[in-house]
Amino acid sequence: MNSTIVICPHCGAKLAIPQQHLKANVRCGRCKEKFPVEIKAPNPVEDVVASWLTDDGPDDEPSDDDVGTDAGISGEDLLSGVSPAEFSAPAAVGERADARIVKVDGQGTLIEFAPNLLRESEFRAAFPRQCISCDSRVHLRAHVVIFASQLKDSVSVEDEHNAGALALSNEEVQGLTNQQILDRLPAVPNVPAPADLPMPYWLCDMCSGSGQVSGQIRVNLETGGGFCRLLIRNPRRALGFIDTAFGKGVEGYDLVKDRVEQMVENPWDNLAGAVRHRIEQWFHAQKDERFLAYVPDRDYGRTEDGMGGVIITNQRLISHCSRRHREGTVKDAFELTHSFGAGKGHVSIKTAAWTIPRMTVDRDGIARMRRGLSLGKFMAVWH
Repeated sequence: MNSTIVICPHCGAKLAIPQQHLKANVRCGRCKEKFPVEIKAPNPVEDVVASWLTDDGPDDEPSDDDVGTDAGISGEDLLSGVSPAEFSAPAAVGERADARIVKVDGQGTLIEFAPNLLRESEFRAAFPRQCISCDSRVHLRAHVVIFASQLKDSVSVEDEHNAGALALSNEEVQGLTNQQILDRLPAVPNVPAPADLPMPYWLCDMCSGSGQVSGQIRVNLETGGGFCRLLIRNPRRALGFIDTAFGKGVEGYDLVKDRVEQMVENPWDNLAGAVRHRIEQWFHAQKDERFLAYVPDRDYGRTEDGMGGVIITNQRLISHCSRRHREGTVKDAFELTHSFGAGKGHVSIKTAAWTIPRMTVDRDGIARMRRGLSLGKFMAVWH
């Protein structure tokens, strides 16, 4: 990339400006002040954001690795106008490198930190053990974040590089500590150290990880400085990661916390996409109807979730399986009886109009059924 170094007259920052953006009003990526650049160039551009900070001297020609535009990064809208911080290598062993929350919006939470943090096992194990898409805490696989030269989601990068299965199955992670999981995950190929060290995030067997986590890394091999970026789509999972990895004192923490607090808890969004699709074959919300809970019928396999079970809304209780479909309203009286054995149990549901004599459930299903009936203010009696 042909670029010219200019000095911001307001803060003194050194900026590498691509030649197609010269003779324009530019905005410094550090102090955000505008100033004109008078060097001749074709195709003048108005109000370009100069977010390409460089440590090179004014007489040095920057390389392509040192200068880059946000337009070349996946998630360009999220990165628009955001210049990367150039974190320095820690002055002493054990010194905590800086980090910051760059942006929080509908595309996700963008976190920036020093590459040296990837050498810390506790940091790399900071993702909560729950599905990064649907919040499930069971049937989880450990997948590896892939830090590329541009901000791309880890699933796509893994496919591009044919890196193989950078994951551990649910059976393989059972009973393992965080350190044991880090030890068993393979190193990441085709990326610079320390990004080759595995950093797991979690997915259940019903969800796709595409677009959920994206990583970017730039490392100065001589000084050890540079930056890493991590984009996490789910705000709640991002907050859980930040709490564990950095704590509440990290710059921008309140932005993430405020977004999570402003989000309306929607149980429907917490279901895996495949499960929602199956449920939509037999459940259609009525006017002003709000979904409260889904309790799967465990006579079906877990990979068949959504094909049968109980839906609870603020208006109805709906029981569905291949042989029957029953509905009751919030005004009906419900009598429920449940019993438990080893990990699974059964529940019967009785109304004045119909009876479901037996449905197989697990303990989590019973808890969701109780909560849904309570939130919907159903007239329900449990035995």
